[in-house]
Amino acid sequence: MKMINKKIIRLLLIAVAIHSPLLPGEGLGVRLFAQYKVVHLEKPFNTPGSETGALVVGDTVLAYASMQQPEGRNKHFDMGGGVMQVYQARIAKNGKISRPRLDRWGINSKRDHTGNLALDPLTQDLYFTRGDVESLRSEIYVAKKKKRRGWEKPAKLKGPVNQSTYTATHPTVGRLADSTVILYFVSDRPGGLGGMDIWYTLIKNGKAGECVNLGPMVNSAADEYTPFYDQRNGVLYFSSDREGGLGGFDIYCAQGQRNTWQKAEPVCGCLNSEQNDLYFTITQYDSLTTMPVAGYLSSNRSDSYFLTDSTCCNDLYRWGIDSLMLQQTVVLDTVETNIDTIVHRVQRFMFPLFLYFHNDEPDPKSREVVTETTYPDCQRNYAAMRSEYIGRQQNTDDSAMMALFFDTCVVGNYERVEQLFEYVESLLDAGHSITITIAGYASPVYKSDYNQNLSRRRIGSFMNMIRAWHNGVFQDALTDGKLFIDQKPHGAVAPTTESRSTDPVYGLPAALARRIEILSCEIR
Repeated sequence: MKMINKKIIRLLLIAVAIHSPLLPGEGLGVRLFAQYKVVHLEKPFNTPGSETGALVVGDTVLAYASMQQPEGRNKHFDMGGGVMQVYQARIAKNGKISRPRLDRWGINSKRDHTGNLALDPLTQDLYFTRGDVESLRSEIYVAKKKKRRGWEKPAKLKGPVNQSTYTATHPTVGRLADSTVILYFVSDRPGGLGGMDIWYTLIKNGKAGECVNLGPMVNSAADEYTPFYDQRNGVLYFSSDREGGLGGFDIYCAQGQRNTWQKAEPVCGCLNSEQNDLYFTITQYDSLTTMPVAGYLSSNRSDSYFLTDSTCCNDLYRWGIDSLMLQQTVVLDTVETNIDTIVHRVQRFMFPLFLYFHNDEPDPKSREVVTETTYPDCQRNYAAMRSEYIGRQQNTDDSAMMALFFDTCVVGNYERVEQLFEYVESLLDAGHSITITIAGYASPVYKSDYNQNLSRRRIGSFMNMIRAWHNGVFQDALTDGKLFIDQKPHGAVAPTTESRSTDPVYGLPAALARRIEILSCEIR
């Protein structure tokens, strides 16, 4: 057990609280605590039937699935008396939502249930579930986004996700750091932990690959349903009826990606209830902290509209922040704790963290392995080329993807590195030793030996940034080994993306390949 002071404990706990907004936090120190309110949507959005899976598209459309009570049946809701269909409502600038209408996107089926909508955050491709009315076995479909308005005709997702004897449902879509599509979904296929489990697959060229179970940090022997992946914060939200909940299905969240997760925990009690709580989604974030501040869920709480059976049907609910407060808890003068355990809970930085470069930067046409250029110089020049890169794309979809790349990766990741340096500085002040592992890459435009040297220069520009940080505050730590940078130059890397661009310099595949990766930050 290591002894650490109050300052470092508070720093770590604040980092956890701000970036785990739906968890009230634990342990000692100062934390940001959010209280949420859950509001039942009125008619006509909710009916005595069942409404689920609310999703906001482009800040202008509210889409959800509804199985409404057929006319003439007014005593008990007949789950076999109709089909689940998608409805949409326009959202005005003042926030007012228009009367919902049956799907105008062409994804509903007159014979099968349709629902569980999910959007690719980059391309806006639409994933959803089709379910057989009699067997209730479901399959996942995808509708590609058109260049202008609307979506193409839906098609069943290719690959091993859909099986003839098992269900695949509840898709949610994320993107890996190299832009690969990752689809999380629910299935009862063999190889799970019991009941319905959450799985993932990587989608390349429109086809799903191997299906991988998320493992015991997320799944349980009970049922897991309705995952929603928060791409901005790297958090998976889902519902489960495992032991230890408030009752029925409760909403849980787990930090991570693919099959590497921190242990799932229930979200704050003000969002869960003693009834079933499902289909949690996020529609609004705080612009400064990326903290989720609003969204939807579905539940069969006591104020839901139902006929005589309160357990049959779910209604839509909107959740939002009711109040925020800084809560001070008591910290003893001397605290004995395990620093490894606390650092494991710090969720502020997700690794690897990528930093990107313009073609042949720094020091174009050089074969040197060292550089005097700092990464901030490279980043500023690169960010200034945003309009030029967007203008060189072949179509509006690629232009939108490039704009997102610059805003999220070129600018956003640089800001995260600055936050990481502030964090490392505070840890060094507290007496810890730090090892940062970094790798460098180049796009395969030049020969391998040139790319190897270019990778070294890119790592060198990052080293120059570290040395110059806050007028050289890291110099002593670098000299005495308290701060060690483990460097791994790898040369060229083959680009992996679904972009159609063939431009060897201004296309997204090449842009994604020209990078350095902060692989880890080890604290001792």
